[in-house]
Formats: sequence, C-alpha cells, structure tokens
Amino acid sequence: MEKIICNPLNLEYRYQLRGKGDKKTVSREAADPTMLLFQDTYLLFCSMSGGFWYSDDLCDWKFRETPELPIYDYAPDVRAIDGRVVFSASRYFKKCCFYESADPLHEPFKPMPVAFAWWDPNLFQDDDGRVYFYWGSSTNPLRGIEINPITMRPMGEKAILIHGKPNEHGWERPGENNVPKESVKFMDKMIKRIIGDGPFIEGAYMTKHQERYYLQYSAPGTEYNVYSDGVYVGEKPLGPFVYQRHNPFSSVPGGFFTGAGHGSTFLDKNGRWWHTSTMGICVNENFERRVGLFPCGFDANGVMYCDQELADYPFDVTTGKKAGWMLLAGTADASSFQVGLGLFRTYCCL
Repeated sequence: MEKIICNPLNLEYRYQLRGKGDKKTVSREAADPTMLLFQDTYLLFCSMSGGFWYSDDLCDWKFRETPELPIYDYAPDVRAIDGRVVFSASRYFKKCCFYESADPLHEPFKPMPVAFAWWDPNLFQDDDGRVYFYWGSSTNPLRGIEINPITMRPMGEKAILIHGKPNEHGWERPGENNVPKESVKFMDKMIKRIIGDGPFIEGAYMTKHQERYYLQYSAPGTEYNVYSDGVYVGEKPLGPFVYQRHNPFSSVPGGFFTGAGHGSTFLDKNGRWWHTSTMGICVNENFERRVGLFPCGFDANGVMYCDQELADYPFDVTTGKKAGWMLLAGTADASSFQVGLGLFRTYCCL
C-alpha cells in the first residue's frame, strides 16, 4: 500500500518567539533531527520541540511531550545503547549530561551523571559493544572519544577528527550560494572576530556500513541555502578519516525549501537507508527551520549518497520512489493563507 509524503515532514512544529521589542518575530522551528528505529517504532527528536514524534510507518506522526528533558538544549541526539535509548543535547557554557529510557513511549527519561561540556553531540555503539562519542559546532574541528557504555563517562584521550577546509571544499565556504559577504552589523563583526570567518563544522553523525565508518558532518552554516552534509570515511571509529570525493552527499540549494544539513542516517524496517536533515523555510527569520527525509544509501564502491532530486515533490515512503505527481501551473486558494509568500503548493497526479 502506498504511503505518500512530501517534504518538509508534516509535523506540528513548535512556535517560537524571537527578538526584543518591536523586532520580535514568531516562527515555527524543528531542526537538527535525529531519527532512529527502536522497538519497531520510529522516534524523531528535534531542537526546541519539547518532546519527540513517533511513527509506525514514517508517514503518520504523533507527539509525546518530555518535560523531564531540557527543552532549550539544541541538537538532540538519541541512540540505542545496550537496549535503551540514550539522549543528549547541547548546552551553552555548561556541563552536559545524558538521559536514558528503556521505553521512551511509556517511561520518562532519567538523568545520568554529568559528563562534560559539548555541542552537537552524537553517540555510536559499534558491533563489539564499544561506544564512541562525537561532538563539535564551530570553526574548530570535530572531536571524538570512547566512552564507557554503562557510566557514559569518557575513556582515553580526545581525538581531533576533521577540520573545515573551505579552500579545498568549495561547498564549505560560508555565504549564500557559497559567496562570502562582509556584514556591516556590529554584532556579526564581533562574532567573526571571536570565532573567525571559516565555516561552521558541526552536526557529527556516525554510520557503519560494511566495516567502514562514515563520519557525517554539516557546513557551512544553517542560515545559508547551501547548508549541506558531507562525509569522511575511515576503517576505525576514531579514524583516521579520508574525505569522500563525492561531497556533499546531502544538499538542496534551491526549491520550495533550501538547505539539507545536520541530520541523521538510519535503516528502516525493510532495510532501506534514510537520511534526515535540517531544511529552511525562512520567511519570518533566518532560523525558521523544518525537517526533511530522503532515501539514501551506499553504491557498489561504498560511496554514500542521498536522493534529493525534486526534493520537495511527493514520494512513496514505502519505496522511496517519486509518486508521479507534478506541480500545477496555476493558482489555488486555501481557507487561510498569506499573499505573496509562495508557501502554497498544489500537485496533480499524472
């Protein structure tokens, strides 16, 4: 039976109020998605959502609140570690901690001992049971370390894994369409002076396929239409890693929405690979973000790829194939809409 969906995913995105005084904006957001299949149910965690969505089929989603989890911590990561779901997220200038639940749909998450300060976390458990942790979100490199799977405390030394290389990888260059632009705003200049003008290398996510380790990352920044995911490949969980020649593997620089970075990769119930990503529909402000879901995989040479042709067209989530619908060349009205925003799409079935 077909199950037709369309990106961005149809979720009850949470509204946020940003800014001060007369410059306040109201917008919806869910970004930095992590999705996994746990006990035959798909779980989807996103930044600033106050809970998570769950589904049996990747088509129909329900929401569960998690008041026990920090709502304002960005870039939530969830992984199945030894039969339980372990949650972590990013916190400004403070030590972070892990939370665990053996049954997230029916049992609350419980905090684990405080670990250390991080940003954009990602856990990964290898086939031998060993657990690794990756993190980083700045012009600094991504890092990794092995951690104890029971206490979740670090073991050994931190390893520097990958750096941004915008002079070699053009897609990492900051700017709309990868064209750098000097800001005249005082705050932007101060931030640039502190962190530099390189790309933000962030959103680490580890996937293992046929004894190779695929360390995914995003660049150059979530505010750009060229926000994308690239990947390095290694023979060990902590590297060394080699840049995949075919990069970025996830990128949607134009269309109804733009950007396809900072996501996660997982297998569905039928053994098909999928990649989630952060998408921008920035009408009210630059961080008005949604969630995209795309078929992905590995070719015969082990190259990681993502199918994002006609990225905002309907497709059958049971097969990953396009639904055969095309945009109508006409106008349409809805019971509620805003003139001039171009946020209404109409499709016909051919």
